Amino acid sequence: MRREDHQERGPLWRAILEEQWRDQVEEVTELSLAYHGAADAAGGADDKRARRLLRRTIAARRRLADTEEALARLAAGDFGMCEQCGEPIPVTLLAAAPESRYCPDCAADALGMGTPHTAAPEFGGARIGHRR
Repeated sequence: MRREDHQERGPLWRAILEEQWRDQVEEVTELSLAYHGAADAAGGADDKRARRLLRRTIAARRRLADTEEALARLAAGDFGMCEQCGEPIPVTLLAAAPESRYCPDCAADALGMGTPHTAAPEFGGARIGHRR
């Protein structure tokens, strides 16, 4: 996606991301309420069901944060551009995961599956997937 395409498709991506955001807020709310209910009923967070709900809630909150960051990139004019190399992220990838921050090559590199070059900064330069 070229920066110029952002201007044309911005309203479409915003609508997609805002719908995703609403769904994720609902999911986080439901999971949080279920967690607190389970923890209260079991007498604490040590209950197996409560721990499982807590893990799901944390994962849902991370997805929500990713969507909020994508909305911020859209507002800033950086949506659809790889945060690592600055190249456009393929529209097919954005259609599947509009919160994507990296092009396929940089994402693969960050996970230790691509051609070696600088790993994504959020991974501290570590080559994820490789044991030392």
